[in-house]
Amino acid sequence: MKSVSKNSVFYLQTCLLGALLCFTLPSFAKDSITASQAWVRPTVPGQEVTGAFLTLQSTRHARLIKVESAAAESAEIHSMSMHDGVMHMQELKELLLPAGKPVKLAPGGFHIMLINVKKQLREGDTVALTLTIRNDDKTIRTTHVKAVVGTPK
Repeated sequence: MKSVSKNSVFYLQTCLLGALLCFTLPSFAKDSITASQAWVRPTVPGQEVTGAFLTLQSTRHARLIKVESAAAESAEIHSMSMHDGVMHMQELKELLLPAGKPVKLAPGGFHIMLINVKKQLREGDTVALTLTIRNDDKTIRTTHVKAVVGTPK
């Protein structure tokens, strides 16, 4: 029986890995989350809570399940609605991101609450947000977003 050299085994392994990547990379490319128009309301001295807003779009069904920011002690996903002239705000455990449809987090609707803000957020500052997304197949991914402090024009 003929022996196989270490170089031949390495070459074969490299070829197999390359072929595997060719088939899997396109599926990763199709599985993406985009965040756009991210902004945070400025705060005044002593203000401990503010809102963050953005538009999210996923190429597949997913859910926003967690938000973190070094700018605040905690961040929560919220909904806001009006009933009989009274504003109701509620923390959500998750926010559905339907495949291919933009989900707008905006004043008067879904938004992110930054709670116990660590310092005053001034116009032009940036706030880093880390969004944790769970796909319907239960895979978890994080998306990092830089939100500008200010009001949209």
